Amino acid sequence: MDCVSIEMPDPLPHAPAAGMVDAVHDDAKLQRALVGGGVAKSSAALYLAFFRAPAGVFLLDGLLVAAYYVILAAVVVFGAVEVATGFWVAGDPHGRRGKGKVVLWASVVPLVLVTALGGFAVLR
Repeated sequence: MDCVSIEMPDPLPHAPAAGMVDAVHDDAKLQRALVGGGVAKSSAALYLAFFRAPAGVFLLDGLLVAAYYVILAAVVVFGAVEVATGFWVAGDPHGRRGKGKVVLWASVVPLVLVTALGGFAVLR
């Protein structure tokens, strides 16, 4: 009797966390995750900075409004660093994979910040 192997489809094919885990084990996916993630975070932060006014607790004080824009600027800078790291890792994938993984996992923090500040508004 032949044993037939059936591969189950991925239940969450577009889950960002699943993509990050796959990227840690594959050089090409790591580069794509770094560049794509950096561009997405920078784009979302720029959209929020230019087209969405601060809301909620950020309207309580002028200092909080400034903090809103400083956070978005920091996310844009981190996104640019993430993109640069993706291209840097592409130059020597085997030797630079460790540093690329660190940047990829650290990129979760700016992603959470952009999402918390209204990143889902970009999807509307």
